[in-house]
Amino acid sequence: MLLEEQVQVLEVTEVSREVIHLKTSGGAGRAILYRRLCRDASVGDWVIVNTTAVYLHLGTGGWDIVRTVLPENEVNETSLKEKPDGHIMKLRYLGDQHSVLALEAPESDEHGLFKNRLSLKNKHVLIGELHSMLIIVWVLLSSKKPLVAVISDEASLPLPVSRNLEYLHHQPGFYSLTSGQAFGGKGEVINVATGLQYAAEKFPDAAVMVTLGPGAAGTGTTYGYSGLAQAEWANLTGSFGGTPVWIPRLSDADKRKRHQGISHHTVTPLTELTYAKSVLPLPSGTYSDPLLKVGEGKLSNYPHIRMEKIAEEKLWPKLDAVQKMSPFPLTSMGRTMDKDPLFFLGVAAAVHWYLEAELLHHSANV
Repeated sequence: MLLEEQVQVLEVTEVSREVIHLKTSGGAGRAILYRRLCRDASVGDWVIVNTTAVYLHLGTGGWDIVRTVLPENEVNETSLKEKPDGHIMKLRYLGDQHSVLALEAPESDEHGLFKNRLSLKNKHVLIGELHSMLIIVWVLLSSKKPLVAVISDEASLPLPVSRNLEYLHHQPGFYSLTSGQAFGGKGEVINVATGLQYAAEKFPDAAVMVTLGPGAAGTGTTYGYSGLAQAEWANLTGSFGGTPVWIPRLSDADKRKRHQGISHHTVTPLTELTYAKSVLPLPSGTYSDPLLKVGEGKLSNYPHIRMEKIAEEKLWPKLDAVQKMSPFPLTSMGRTMDKDPLFFLGVAAAVHWYLEAELLHHSANV
């Protein structure tokens, strides 16, 4: 099913390099226009918007997506122009397919880097299912390490839809790589493996995280959700000599039983589909221990999983600083830290363990 509506632009509310936000006369009343996929729209223009997700009450943050700007006597060309020097297509065989300069491509200055065999050299790689984890990781790492994010394509394909990424792309020490059919990162790569390779070679001192864009899909089934890809990311990391560090998806507020305590979105791919030796940091203390007891039991009999307990008293001060440092309220699944502190404790535990492990690794090699 594809639903669309012809609406008029009433106001241009925001313009960035990649996207334009519009107030419209119909549909959801607001729409996102991707500037690399169609020409710019002005007040008074008529546009065709895709209203499917909003109609179904799914994702996209309540925004329609502009499909096309209807022609006028004077047609303004798209403002976002890129030199056509790449031959790798994204959104292949769709009306919106377009070429990018993939870093691995022969026409790229970085092509030679990818002719080498990849070795992560015992590097720790953060694995995080939810896009909302990324900016929390960034804030927790802030001033300690730069961060390279490899964004896979199991959720949103256009990265510019993310307000978090729009902010992060203006921060020094942050670099994004969009892999597969996802696009809009600071660098474009063919797959997660080459994303890891570029991150390891070009940013050897940076933290590396693999995640996906906003809008992850789920069906309430054992395997039918975007986050199953975490197992693939972890196995790639292990195969190339790195150690996957899983950011646990935790919740005390989610009404769905499968996501309470340690989510099955962490437990299932880690226990059933991951063969790489993995680290799973978890908060430990009077608040978290009772909530995580059942999930920990499911994980305890797998020799490839190394659970690491991080005392809550080390994490609460970090979380207090997180919201103060963030330029806007941090949320996950629409919940702020005060509504679901266990989620934020899980991210903080993973980052705390990661920083401690990196410090030991650095000391051992000095």
